[in-house]
Amino acid sequence: MIAISTAWIPEDGWPIEKVFTALDVLEPEAIELNYRVHPLDIEGVRRQAERRGIVITSLHNICSANPDTLRHDDRYGDMIASLDENTRRLGVRYLRETAEAARALGARAVVIHSGSVEALKQSPTYSHSMRRATQANDPSIVAVHLPDLIRERARLAPQHFNQLISSLREVCPDFPDLRFGLEIRYHFYSLPDFDELDMIFREADCANLGYWHDCGHAQVQENLGIRRHEDWLKRYQNRLVGVHLHGMENLLLDHQAPREGNMDFAMISRYVRADTVLVIEASPSNSAAAMLAGKRYLETVFRNGTGATK
Repeated sequence: MIAISTAWIPEDGWPIEKVFTALDVLEPEAIELNYRVHPLDIEGVRRQAERRGIVITSLHNICSANPDTLRHDDRYGDMIASLDENTRRLGVRYLRETAEAARALGARAVVIHSGSVEALKQSPTYSHSMRRATQANDPSIVAVHLPDLIRERARLAPQHFNQLISSLREVCPDFPDLRFGLEIRYHFYSLPDFDELDMIFREADCANLGYWHDCGHAQVQENLGIRRHEDWLKRYQNRLVGVHLHGMENLLLDHQAPREGNMDFAMISRYVRADTVLVIEASPSNSAAAMLAGKRYLETVFRNGTGATK
């Protein structure tokens, strides 16, 4: 079963019936809910899903019944690693509420963004070079700046680890029926990097904490010369909770509808197990026709590989 993320919905705040009606064209068997449908109408989701025979596989933090408006710069819960304790505690609250919603809907997993090195998030050198590189389809424009930026990141990142680990310890053990997946991220300043993920697993020591692979983010890291895409799957396959599946329009622009040739999906399929949650996470810019074709294509790829559609 390959789920569809509500990331494809073009606007926040739609009534849940409208969300499900919009997704009907993609013939989903399963859905991942994300911030697009926050605050979440849990009973409405349950009714719409049961009517259609759809499974809710996962929730992407932040997605809960809490009616509070989310900050537009942190709709994915990066605040759980904030150095400001009040902000971190707010992040813990949102994560807990997302887990409660996941439990109420019978979901298997919660996707977590692990925060970022806040001091580097607004780096003008990086943001300007990334914008130019994406427009020119030339990662070298960014790569030339990354060694210095990554060294500074290594100096600053450790102060966020205690905050992140505290947050995970405060939530994950209370939901043994769920699996929590720490997602690989797109930008260099985000947590965790390749080795930090292993450290977080050891320090947090939560049996239900694992790894969430985002194939576009991993491919961008490879294209920037940071880390080979497959390295993540090789090292962390035994902790793999789920995968966000999408293709690349160019070397830096991801979240495109999957199709043959825009991502090495066959390679990814070799690492998934029968219990790995698979989700197409594509942007609203993709047409319904491209999304439906991409879903059918991935069903073939993962059925023919070792993957979860068997």
